[in-house]
Amino acid sequence: MTLKVVPIQKKMKKPTLQEMVSSLDSLFNNYTLMGEDKRNVVLTALSFSIWHLTKLVEKDDEMLGLVDEVLQSYVARANMGAKLDWDE
Repeated sequence: MTLKVVPIQKKMKKPTLQEMVSSLDSLFNNYTLMGEDKRNVVLTALSFSIWHLTKLVEKDDEMLGLVDEVLQSYVARANMGAKLDWDE
């Protein structure tokens, strides 16, 4: 019997925004089910994401602009009463 190695990366499609959000939501829920504080999970993910963003963006001003854009978007949604699935 011969096994054939198939590179699955070529067959995988780009994830949708909803798939990424669902995956992160599951990750957060799993860590809270394991006993971690939800706030700590979110802050750790935020810190990790900002750290990665600093590696992807060359200029600090650009990185700060992107983070500010995300925060402004959240503030705008919070003012409209929007709520994420994992908000309590």
